[in-house]
Amino acid sequence: MKRSGNLDYGRSRPTLRTVLIPTALTTLLAAASFAPGQPPAQPPAAETAVEQKPETTQREATLGDRFSFMVRVPSVTLDVVVADERGRFITGLGPEDFEILEDGVPQEIRYFTADLTPVTSLLLLDSSASVRSSLSAIQTAAYIFLRNMASEDQGRVATFSEGVRFGPPYTTEIWDQVPMIRAMRPFGKTALYDAILTSLQELSRVEERKALILVSDGEDSGPDAKGSVSTREQALEGARLSEGAIYTVGYTGWSPEGGGKLNREFLDDVADQSGGRSYYPEKIEDLSRHFRQIQHELHRQYQLAYLPSRDRKEGGWRSIEVRIKDRDDLIARTRKGYYAAPETETSTSR
Repeated sequence: MKRSGNLDYGRSRPTLRTVLIPTALTTLLAAASFAPGQPPAQPPAAETAVEQKPETTQREATLGDRFSFMVRVPSVTLDVVVADERGRFITGLGPEDFEILEDGVPQEIRYFTADLTPVTSLLLLDSSASVRSSLSAIQTAAYIFLRNMASEDQGRVATFSEGVRFGPPYTTEIWDQVPMIRAMRPFGKTALYDAILTSLQELSRVEERKALILVSDGEDSGPDAKGSVSTREQALEGARLSEGAIYTVGYTGWSPEGGGKLNREFLDDVADQSGGRSYYPEKIEDLSRHFRQIQHELHRQYQLAYLPSRDRKEGGWRSIEVRIKDRDDLIARTRKGYYAAPETETSTSR
């Protein structure tokens, strides 16, 4: 049954959903410390936004002495998590507390909000033959993540081995995604890098706040073993290009057989490049706690936007750093930068 009405995230708290769990997984889930009905805490409302969020602005450019034209200069939007040295989230900050540097040059913040807003998540699950001993753990992870989603969040499930298989479109009706999880069967090689790039490409169509949640051991079979055609560096480049954070959940397996290899270095790198985090649960209780942390973090982000002071026509990679003024004890985490691809210049005669 569809919900009616929309929740005002700026004023209300989201509620957690109920997901029916297959009987085969109830034993594992019984050990997980769920907290149904306890939504992610909303940050204290900051002052009003600096101004309306700038989608694009126009700038007049000249071509010789005969032509002039307008080029579109899009804004750069950042989702920023602020924490102290112990990892505790810091709320209650205002736009005056932040400093944005693009290639080391301070930028003017044109938009700021700390309001609680819905998040669209793509849950990418490894279902290759290498995870056979951990399949039930991965399925359990998926159910736990869905259960912890706020009621107005949208989600979608995808599984991968040699290719990526997407479930139903993004929806708040998370029950629609459960058959995809139930149908998981471990087979084939592991094309992890290709799966990440394919998923980021698909997620790029989402305009709202978004995140990719990757559950994998971080290993790729490589081209010689019929794994990814893409390389590790290309996957990391995709993470840098992503406008949504990537959260990685590495597992060693919860079964008598245990798990296989765990490539922490890659999982750490792909999360870090996008402004996300990596987690390594050792037992089911850890997994439940980690997913609650991810959900809380997704809803505790500050959103800032600025119009780059440097001419977009120059193109190239632009590095981004966000700092909290006069607070060396606080860490601001966001994506590392973006590519400023120049617009195609079109001119009109006067």
